Amino acid sequence: MNERCAQLINMLMSRGITVKVSDLAGALKLSSRTIRYDLDKIDDFLKKNQLPQLTRKPHSGIKYTPSTCQRQKIHSLLEGLNSYDYILTPQERKRNILAELFKAKDYITIEDMATHISVSRGTVLNDLRDIRQWFLNQGLRLESLPHFGIKIRGSEKDVRRAAVSFLSENIDTENALHLLKDPIPRKINIVTVRQIKKLFEDIDSLPIEETIAFAEKQLKITFSDNAFSSLVIHLALAIKRIQSGKIIAMSEDELSKLRPSKEFEVATLMVAELEKRYNIEIPKDEIGYITMHLLGGKVTALDTFANKNWADFQILTDKLIKNVQKEFKMDFLADEELYSGLIKHLEPTIYRLKHDLPLKNPILQEIKENYPVIFKVVKNSLKPLEDYIGSKIPDEETGFIAVHFGAAIERNNRVLNSKYKSVVVCGTGVGTAKLLCDRIKSKFANIEILGTVAARQIEEFYNEKGLDLIISTVPVEGTNIPQIVVTPLLLEDDVAKIYKFLSANLPKRSEADNPLPVLDGLLDIIEKNCMIRDRNMLTKDLSKFLKVKMRTCLKEDTQPVLRDLLTEKTIKVNVGAKDWEEAIRIGGAMLVENGFVEKRYVDAMIKSVKELGPYIVIASGVAMPHARPEDGVKEACMSMITLKEPVVFDNDEPVRLIVGLGAADHHTHLKALSQLMKLLADNTSLNRLFKATTIEEAVHIVKNCSNLE
Repeated sequence: MNERCAQLINMLMSRGITVKVSDLAGALKLSSRTIRYDLDKIDDFLKKNQLPQLTRKPHSGIKYTPSTCQRQKIHSLLEGLNSYDYILTPQERKRNILAELFKAKDYITIEDMATHISVSRGTVLNDLRDIRQWFLNQGLRLESLPHFGIKIRGSEKDVRRAAVSFLSENIDTENALHLLKDPIPRKINIVTVRQIKKLFEDIDSLPIEETIAFAEKQLKITFSDNAFSSLVIHLALAIKRIQSGKIIAMSEDELSKLRPSKEFEVATLMVAELEKRYNIEIPKDEIGYITMHLLGGKVTALDTFANKNWADFQILTDKLIKNVQKEFKMDFLADEELYSGLIKHLEPTIYRLKHDLPLKNPILQEIKENYPVIFKVVKNSLKPLEDYIGSKIPDEETGFIAVHFGAAIERNNRVLNSKYKSVVVCGTGVGTAKLLCDRIKSKFANIEILGTVAARQIEEFYNEKGLDLIISTVPVEGTNIPQIVVTPLLLEDDVAKIYKFLSANLPKRSEADNPLPVLDGLLDIIEKNCMIRDRNMLTKDLSKFLKVKMRTCLKEDTQPVLRDLLTEKTIKVNVGAKDWEEAIRIGGAMLVENGFVEKRYVDAMIKSVKELGPYIVIASGVAMPHARPEDGVKEACMSMITLKEPVVFDNDEPVRLIVGLGAADHHTHLKALSQLMKLLADNTSLNRLFKATTIEEAVHIVKNCSNLE
């Protein structure tokens, strides 16, 4: 038996139906002859172990449906195979040596490893050359000691990261979680499985899963399936390492930064439960390690308002969208789903990258292959994020971000009601053409098939209808229209070809097909002949009347700058307030008096602080209370008050400056917010604001920010 045989028998058992040899060959990218040889080996294995053999149906294929008892016996036999029964490839040998090194509590000899994988000492020494380099790439080294053997040297944090990297190189995260529970996952080398499982020997993953679910409830988030599985693996590995006396070391400086966070509090509760369930003592440093993973976990639901860096995330998201938008010349700013998805994605991404917590992207290769243009544009648009983090963004994370823009492009095409106009050319008959059309429609909602035609009719059809592409089973000559040649059954490779074309080419459309330029033009005409009191409100009203999805910002000048929002009407200095709540009400009252927000918005700001904590303290001595647009914001606005005596929030941070913010949408306020953040980062200007004795003095400081872009 070999790895292919194990995969084949698992594939047949899992499908439970008759499968053609050609389909098996295609799935494993082998010849049909090789598959037939492997099927013979499987029959010999089954016969030897007194199990029913494969059912072979002439001209149909292969089927295998053993009983539950027989299936369990097969799993047990496969997992029980040792290196004498199984011929390892060089790559499989190296995986086994790596697994042995990771699970070793101390030194392990070359002879022991050679015996384990049934090869010579010289073969192991030869394999160790590549393995040493692998560890160096992980920031670790292999230490050799005569008469003792070899062991991994380096920080415990790097060892754990390398162990997770080893897992992710050989199995995806989801399979790694199943590996803790199931006898043998499919598509994994059976000998390597046994080695990897020893890394988690005697670990029941259920208590870990329960503590992570508890953390989700406490933090009011939902981890993605991939991140949830990754957290289980990290914690299971941590528990095994702690049981072996291998402890993470974190500096007091690192821990002091983590202690004030809600995640540290939740990690402390998780540790108390894990100590009971696994009968171990978990040091404080390990609480910090768990906190970092909670902060860096990719989530599907997250309240971004609860993070003290929420303003940075809003500005970064806006810059990223604008950068990508320039390349695609497509209106992404109006896409609230894109904005919401990206800002939720960026928080844990930034934390992962800043703290070197890699997250495997299981679909990275598919993204690169199927959306090459989107991936490239996004990769070239990440400079604001790279500047913020201080390092390059790896492809794994770029791929996750590219998916958001890929989905936005699909939505944009639907919003504009413009599809790719195409015809199907099929030389094998009407029935096959119909089948191909149905397959295309089921796979691509944004391809409009105008008809099926003969190749010689293309030019005439194009002149009458206009085409974006031709999908054909044969090459079509004599035309400049893009064409994609596919098989009549539209196999997965054909689908990938079409995806590549769609990601690289936008459909042709006339001005009449695109309602947004019509709205642009209409606004320009109105502005030329009339005085517009409120362009934003006019845009909203026209978009509703014309049933057009509105751009949040049709022109740059619809974004007010800081001096537009902070004026004599919205600034007070040397204000007396008994506590933070009264301070927020004083600043909020100015917004209500000027008609920028409803009264309930001030209550919503205070409620947010009570529910989410002092997340609004965004810099030393500065708080920025805010709530959601739907809580009563009429237009983008800000207020500012300086305090005679500081007020204190739950984090004991004395605050002397309160800036109330009202955001009418996710975009309009961002230019002013960006200028404000730069002002607050300038200690000289901030200290001048703290000391300002008149409103005029404060207004002057704000006006000097007009050149901050």
